[in-house]
Amino acid sequence: MTEIVNKASLKTVLLQHIDCPLCRCKKCHKVVEATDHQWGIEGRFTVVQCDQCKHGYMNPRPTLETLAACYPSDYGPHQLQPAAVLPLDDSTTKNHAAVSTPWYLRYLPLRYIPGLRRFFYWLTDERSQVTPSPFVVNSRPGSGASPQAFELGCAAGAYLARLQTLGWQVAGIEPGDGPVKMAQAAGLDVRQGTLDTVSIEPESFDFAASWMVIEHVPDPRTTLTQLFTLLKPGGQLAISVPNAGCWEPRIFGANWDAWDLPRHLHHFSPGSIRRLLKECGFQEIQITHQRTLLNIFGSVGIVLTRRNPANRLGIWFLRYPHSPRLLVQLLAAPLAQLLAFFRQGGRLTITASKPQDAKSPSANQASVEPETST
Repeated sequence: MTEIVNKASLKTVLLQHIDCPLCRCKKCHKVVEATDHQWGIEGRFTVVQCDQCKHGYMNPRPTLETLAACYPSDYGPHQLQPAAVLPLDDSTTKNHAAVSTPWYLRYLPLRYIPGLRRFFYWLTDERSQVTPSPFVVNSRPGSGASPQAFELGCAAGAYLARLQTLGWQVAGIEPGDGPVKMAQAAGLDVRQGTLDTVSIEPESFDFAASWMVIEHVPDPRTTLTQLFTLLKPGGQLAISVPNAGCWEPRIFGANWDAWDLPRHLHHFSPGSIRRLLKECGFQEIQITHQRTLLNIFGSVGIVLTRRNPANRLGIWFLRYPHSPRLLVQLLAAPLAQLLAFFRQGGRLTITASKPQDAKSPSANQASVEPETST
């Protein structure tokens, strides 16, 4: 057992050696050793690859009792606050459309140029999240009048608020106390805890999402099986994870921003996340490479600040993924589109469905097969 300290909060983090979380194989080999470049937890952390199933994971990793100490109170993803939830009516829809339309398309003569608006949305659509229409769910046989959506790891509820504006009945779970209070203050049904600590009726939801969360959970097989159980037959799942199978970790090595140790406990490739979803019972799995360079910005920032922590350009790059700017996004869009086209995006968005005749599998009974290259 190794003991380290989060200097920002003075909380102790204990590290323990584990077997592969997916296949329980004891044999593994080191992939990379890195430090916490973002949130100040001292020490060096190791990512290994299982010799049997080829899954990448942190080992040793934080104990379950001290895992929360790896997340500071100002952790970036927890700071995205939702707007107050308003009843869905014509005025809400119009206001939402006005806010989401860029100012130069609303006020400048450029908005009259044919195709410019569509081109703008094509450039800025990173495909990082799925926002399904509740009317599609209602068209399925046997669906109710009020489609239900659920988000695991919803932070302060920004995504849930967007779904509710579209007409969904929403609920979420978030382990952090601060984000839960922000979500509840916005009028959202968000409970504090995890799928192991919060009781939810099986087959309660038509749609479930979990954005950049599965890499954080101790046992992703159990978590995905629990989400499978919460979905109604025919229900849809949408998740996202960093792509450890792309070129970025090979080029940046220990400076890759998406290692994010010691918070990212797992590192998936398109092949490994597809296989895991199949083993948990999902079908119709579709994987989209996100059109974003956020990992690259963060990685460049790490490179520039390693020798000189006060490097202003490096600090800007390091902070950019937590507060992206529209102009930079537009300038970076052509390269992001190109990398996604060649299936080398640094982040993946995955959708899948639960079969209409599905029976929930046991998290301990799913078979494990060696990963093949994709």
